[in-house]
Amino acid sequence: MTRPVRRTGNELPIGRRVAELRVNRGMNQQVFADRIGKSKSWVDKVERGVRTLDRLSVIETVAAALGIAPTVLLAGKVQRGPAADTDTGSAVERVREALARYDVPRLSSDGPPASSLRQLDGHAGYAWTAYRNGHHAQVLRMLPDLLGDSRRSYHVQTDDPAAADLPVRVYRLAAQVLAKLGEPDLAWLAADRAMTAAAGDPRRAALAAVSLAQALRALRRGRLAMAAAATAAQRLDQAPARAFLPEEPALTGTLLTEAALAAAACGAAAAAEFTERAARLATAHGERHHGDHDGIGFGPVTVEPPAP
Repeated sequence: MTRPVRRTGNELPIGRRVAELRVNRGMNQQVFADRIGKSKSWVDKVERGVRTLDRLSVIETVAAALGIAPTVLLAGKVQRGPAADTDTGSAVERVREALARYDVPRLSSDGPPASSLRQLDGHAGYAWTAYRNGHHAQVLRMLPDLLGDSRRSYHVQTDDPAAADLPVRVYRLAAQVLAKLGEPDLAWLAADRAMTAAAGDPRRAALAAVSLAQALRALRRGRLAMAAAATAAQRLDQAPARAFLPEEPALTGTLLTEAALAAAACGAAAAAEFTERAARLATAHGERHHGDHDGIGFGPVTVEPPAP
């Protein structure tokens, strides 16, 4: 039988923190249980300290449903030590294995329910937030499941835009965190998958091209990165007339900035032209725009010097 968790000093048990955060967000136990895929009884036992909440994957799911970082629940108890590098290497290997999967999962003709897609979309958004806050190890732990789930959504025939957007978002996230961690080959693979998942949609392809250009720059393929970003920006500008999306100027500006960075990295003269175009676009649209929740945006443009 699991013993109740005891308080030490002024420290609030993790179950009590879950209960307080849940109540603050206006959720009863049943609603919260549905969001994390558990029973109401499970939630009640965790909050009373009868059941221990110690698996990191479960803590991350609970934190995502509460809209917080797992560290808020862990209260700094995660121990870091010499094994950190080994843990990162193992996490990267799991992401590699997830990217290497090509099997097409079996799905019902109706596809997953909308609630599942919304939950996956929320998990992807949370992972992007973790990435922006520099929690790369946490993102790596989330990516294998996200990659598998997004791969399944890619094969679903549905009118829900989230099903089409999700794989692009997740592959882009994988590409960018892998590039940050010095895995440019894997980053390129993930970015290429994002381009494939975009399926010719100008906006999704433009988003994927940002990550592709970054991965190619990490591989020191400046001219290829420049061409990828510039081509995506041109296709976005030439897309057929449709409802105006307010983030598109920011997305175009981001692509032009990536093209400028790539041009500077390989010594191409076009760097100044891309920089000027991005600056003019920024000025025309208020000098600073913020795009979607995955971090697209640009302001006054500066070009980094070529990598040594």
